[in-house]
Amino acid sequence: MKIEQQIAIRQLEEKIHLFSSTVNGTFLTTDDFVLSNTHISTDTFNLLLPTSAHIQDPQKVKTTIEHLQSQKQSFSTWVDHRLLHPDWTNLLQEYQLEEVERNTIMMLEQTEGIDPAISSPLTIKEVLDERTLLDYKNIFIELFKESPEAIALEDYFQRFSLEAIQSRARMFVGYVDHKPVTTGLLLEATDSYGIYDVITRAEHRGKGLGSDMFHYLLTQTENKQKCVMLQASADGKNIYQRAGFQPIGEMVVFE
Repeated sequence: MKIEQQIAIRQLEEKIHLFSSTVNGTFLTTDDFVLSNTHISTDTFNLLLPTSAHIQDPQKVKTTIEHLQSQKQSFSTWVDHRLLHPDWTNLLQEYQLEEVERNTIMMLEQTEGIDPAISSPLTIKEVLDERTLLDYKNIFIELFKESPEAIALEDYFQRFSLEAIQSRARMFVGYVDHKPVTTGLLLEATDSYGIYDVITRAEHRGKGLGSDMFHYLLTQTENKQKCVMLQASADGKNIYQRAGFQPIGEMVVFE
């Protein structure tokens, strides 16, 4: 396994561990996978992450999936494409888990020399209180409006402890004319930073506000020599490449 692949998987593992613990969820580590379980039926935060290509204990994986399904716990499975051995593809098919998307894993080697200035109407505030957390939550949940996932996420954020993540993750909201329009999250993992949840409300897209939030997050890293990773959709890949990010792999999502 390449070092960049190890860093990407380790970062995602640390992220899902953090965001399950903040709602008093559980985290399971095995030789084949890790699992975050919030005990809320959300496939956004309940995540099965394979860590090896060959499954050493298939029964352990099956028992875990069957337990989630018996408890009616929605979850998603995120697999680095280099780990998609038939061990995993056959098992996922057995439980009728289907591929729903692929994202490009991208890396920037360091953030030294990034200009902190942004020329836009965006005012960015860190989420440090209940008011800005509510704004963040509302933008986040709009992605899933009128779906069971939206209801589950409302439950998740009702239990969410901001204090529990602040040593490892910083959340931000961008405002235009005092109205919340975009979000972003910067995670500090053991050997990398991660950028997540760069979301812009539908009516404000196409104005560069998400790009401004993304650029701002890059200026907030304390260790400028530490690499930054993110997962890009096909639409966002070119934006991140212009910022110096390079593709290092692909993450396949099953639900």
